[in-house]
Amino acid sequence: MPDLPKVAFIVAGGTIGMLYSERHGGHVPSLGADEMMKWLPPDLPCEIVPMDWARQPSCHYTIGMTTDLVELLRKTVKDGVQGIVVTCGTDLMEEMAYLTDLLWPYPQPVVFTGAVLPPDCPGSDSRLNLIQAFIAAASEKCWGQGVTVCFQDQLFAASEVRKVHSSRRDAFESPGRGPIAEIVQDKVLLNRTPIRSATLGEYVTPAREIELVWAALGCGERLLGCLSRGPDLDGLVLAGTGSGNVPPSWQPHIRAFLKREIPVVITSRCSQGRVGRLYGYEGSAKRLIEMGVLDGGGLRPTQARLKLAVGLGGGLKGKSLQLYLVN
Repeated sequence: MPDLPKVAFIVAGGTIGMLYSERHGGHVPSLGADEMMKWLPPDLPCEIVPMDWARQPSCHYTIGMTTDLVELLRKTVKDGVQGIVVTCGTDLMEEMAYLTDLLWPYPQPVVFTGAVLPPDCPGSDSRLNLIQAFIAAASEKCWGQGVTVCFQDQLFAASEVRKVHSSRRDAFESPGRGPIAEIVQDKVLLNRTPIRSATLGEYVTPAREIELVWAALGCGERLLGCLSRGPDLDGLVLAGTGSGNVPPSWQPHIRAFLKREIPVVITSRCSQGRVGRLYGYEGSAKRLIEMGVLDGGGLRPTQARLKLAVGLGGGLKGKSLQLYLVN
């Protein structure tokens, strides 16, 4: 019988490891890798290497903490694992998975999973998601697919996935694209290979002071003003309306950032589509880009923030940073 592939099991927190606490009046981090491994069937096609790394909810994570997690994942690859399962909170799973994907130059699959319902709740999705994540991480079909999110029989590319519902078990989707694979019984059925962004090298430390300001009906100017007068940022991302448009009152503050050589990226807050240069009025994406603002292309605002952080960490600036953002 051939040797089973080694799959690292990294516990990084989330609902999947939470139980109800009378003391706290709600669910809190409780379970580690050993307890969760008891949910797994004995005939999984892999040898599991468990590691308790953190038991925090994902809303407590930062770019720096996620970068530390990626360093741990790199070490497991150096130690010879053929796949990795990471459990974490679903609130920010799409961002943690995407940042990992931007920093992941290896063919070994990294599969993020978690749960919407804690394991002590009726109908919990904890066990199913964990089992299927191991099936995916152990599958040769997942090699070279980058970082993925495994939820409810489906495998989503980290560059495409979104949490679309706060409490349903089918909380994740890839709008307009669908999953890259499905888990049917103990098989991975691959639909397609996602297009991934090129990595900037094996070891990149992302910039950490990147702020995101969201455009809405007549607001945001005060926040931009406070940021422009505060300590220097590494970068700024704007979530514009429509094709990337912002209130005209934002422009003086944006100029102030650019004058201080702080890169600013414009994106669209729409769930699909990209930045467009149709309009010529004050505050339009066209005017902003003419000022020197970087075009976020089809990146979602949260993605642009992370990709800007990685690009700056990789030493990119100007045209090279712009090309990286849109490719």
